[in-house]
Amino acid sequence: MNPDELQKELDGLWSRVTSGMPGAPASPVFGPPIPSDAPSITSEATAETMAWMKRQHRAQLEEFRRLLETKDATLSDLRARHAAAEQELAGLRRKSQREDAVVYQQTLEMAARLEQAQKGLKAQDERFRLEESSLRALAEQANARLAAEAGRWRELERQWSEREQQYLLDLQELRSAAERASRCAGTESAAGRKAVEDLKAAKGAVEKTLAQLLQERHDRETAEKEREAAIAKVREAEDRLNQMQNLWQEERKQWQELWDRERSTWEAQRQEFSSWEEKLRKERETWHAQMQDAEGRETQYATQMAEALRKSSEAGERVAGLLRSAAERPAAAPPAPPPPAASAVTRVAPSRPWRPVLAGLAAVLLGAALVPAVRWWGRLVVTPISSVALPVASPTGMSYDGSLLWVCDWAGEFTLLDPADPARGLERMRAAPAGTYHPVALALSGDGLYSIDSAQSRVVRHAIGRPSDVRVVWPTPGPAPTAVAHDGKNLWSYDAVTRVFYRHLGEGGDAAAEQYRADPELVPGAMAWQGGELWVYDAKGRRLVVLKTEGHELKLVKSAPLAAPLQGLSLMLSSGEGGRRQLELWGLSPAAPGQAAATLRRFVIRR
Repeated sequence: MNPDELQKELDGLWSRVTSGMPGAPASPVFGPPIPSDAPSITSEATAETMAWMKRQHRAQLEEFRRLLETKDATLSDLRARHAAAEQELAGLRRKSQREDAVVYQQTLEMAARLEQAQKGLKAQDERFRLEESSLRALAEQANARLAAEAGRWRELERQWSEREQQYLLDLQELRSAAERASRCAGTESAAGRKAVEDLKAAKGAVEKTLAQLLQERHDRETAEKEREAAIAKVREAEDRLNQMQNLWQEERKQWQELWDRERSTWEAQRQEFSSWEEKLRKERETWHAQMQDAEGRETQYATQMAEALRKSSEAGERVAGLLRSAAERPAAAPPAPPPPAASAVTRVAPSRPWRPVLAGLAAVLLGAALVPAVRWWGRLVVTPISSVALPVASPTGMSYDGSLLWVCDWAGEFTLLDPADPARGLERMRAAPAGTYHPVALALSGDGLYSIDSAQSRVVRHAIGRPSDVRVVWPTPGPAPTAVAHDGKNLWSYDAVTRVFYRHLGEGGDAAAEQYRADPELVPGAMAWQGGELWVYDAKGRRLVVLKTEGHELKLVKSAPLAAPLQGLSLMLSSGEGGRRQLELWGLSPAAPGQAAATLRRFVIRR
């Protein structure tokens, strides 16, 4: 519509409005136009109205243009900030992954070196024990032989002394008999001959006795020499044993110093990693807080923009309503309208370009309002109930069979606990599969007890109630398994190197395993199935998360912060206040610095 036609329309409307006023000139509605040089109230009012409407139109267009420019600038700024945040987050994620891989590799190397050092120390201990036992056995045998020889030679010496005394007595008697015979030789030749014969016999006996005595003395001297040689050998063995003990003490001291250095290095790296993780967690919390503040500001800005657009639309509606009511108001004596001319312009309904903008803003506001609502709906409330110290030195895993608690430790010992009094152990059993065995996680099913052996990266199935009865052993799909759970049909495990959840489709070395992936930032420390959902304690984020399978992925459903570290968890339904059923979480927490033993923590979970 051009300005002349608009002028005609406004003149017509004004004439209709002023036709019933007293003193108004009676001019036809569609009469000849008033000359432009003659003064006219209608033309002045029309000009003022047109000027006002143009000013209002320009002001609204300028306001709309300003709002659109502000929205575009804000959106571009938000996009740039979002892209920068995404790039920074991707860089931090890559950096975190690289540093996690480096720290984990260093931890694995340190653990391998420590385990090798422990093996060498144990082998050295075993060799020392064997050598010590053999040397002690030799010394005992030598002492026993020396004692026997000493007793035997004392007995022989006593016998030799007795024989020597007897020989001396016999010799004295023979000498006295010879003297008596020599005195009587002059009187009796026969007696003399007999005495000579007796004297010869006595001399032969004396010579024989002296020869035996000399031989016995020679044997005694030989025995004394052998005894002295044996005593020298025993002393040499004792000296060698003392030297071996001194060498062993020195080697033990060196191994202990090496162990202390490696352990201090590992502790320093672990503390550095913990501080780095804490710093990353604080940076992430700060970034989340900044994002929430930005989201709040953007939501407030969108609300203000929607309010401004609503007010503008209301003002436009009021103007349109005034114009519509002015156009539809009946005159006092309306003349019959003439037939429309051929050149009449058809009126087109005014367009409303702000309606799609309002619809889009309404959708944005609805989405922004739904985000916190969905977050609030998906949150968990974890309330601690109790904490009890356990009678286990270094526990690594826990599971609940419905009536009793099973806890395993690093040395391969299983402890049976009463849930009503966990501080008292009911029974202790030891499992001894082939080779080194260090269980780090437990899971129970209807007919089996499963443990994860980190020493040889394998799954061990025990008989229910008898961990010492090993039924099946097979290797894990990944090199570093850390957690295990059973969903009632299949066994699930998690590997810290591949960062993949494995669903075991059978048991044994030939059984296949399906891979399920989750958020790469998730570091499960313990997990359990409950109601078709996988409950996992995230050791890195220090939270309890609930995952659900979607294809071959595990999607986050709910989460809640949980500051207490867990090495094992079990979920069960119990009766709460008023007999209502409630979900309880039982978690195994390692001994914190300054604590003497690990603790069993109980929580109530509310949605």
